[in-house]
Amino acid sequence: MLDEILAQEYPKTEKLKNGAKVTIRPLESDDVEALYVFFQSIPRKDRIFLKDDIRDKSIIEGWCNNIDWDIVIPIVAIVDGEIVAEVSLHRERRGWKSHIGKLRLVVHPEYRRQGLAVEMVNEVISVALHTGSIEQLNAECMVDAQRGAILLLQLVGFVQRALLPDQVRDIEGSLHDLALLSYTLRDQEDFPALD
Repeated sequence: MLDEILAQEYPKTEKLKNGAKVTIRPLESDDVEALYVFFQSIPRKDRIFLKDDIRDKSIIEGWCNNIDWDIVIPIVAIVDGEIVAEVSLHRERRGWKSHIGKLRLVVHPEYRRQGLAVEMVNEVISVALHTGSIEQLNAECMVDAQRGAILLLQLVGFVQRALLPDQVRDIEGSLHDLALLSYTLRDQEDFPALD
């Protein structure tokens, strides 16, 4: 049923502050090369903070070839045929965290400060509402390296809930403090939901 809802919602076309037209839609299995090229274009200083080593193309292939919307709902933004942002909603369908969704977001540097990141976070909020089972979204950010992401999330309505010292190690081995931010979803009548 979620696939039917997403088929009705997407693709969407938005206009960014710089005038670029962006198409937003769920990731597809044919997106392997475009997604890989996108992640390779992310500067090293940003890549080291991603949870996965996206230099490994097999990871990207796995994401695209094993899409399971019960676990991860990935959404991409495309400008002129190229992916310029990716956001994903990670879910646990069972257990004590099944009401929590986790948000991950990456935006190409050339498309930052254009309203795209806010649009992508809002897309995840909308998708989370459509699931009918997610009550809260969480996002994790490294405090010293991702201040811009923290400010963006707070702008959208996320609240910092915890600060954990030396909680994460980047892919180069350095320790960082971790900020946990959350967003409480509100019941809204105009969102069809799954039970």
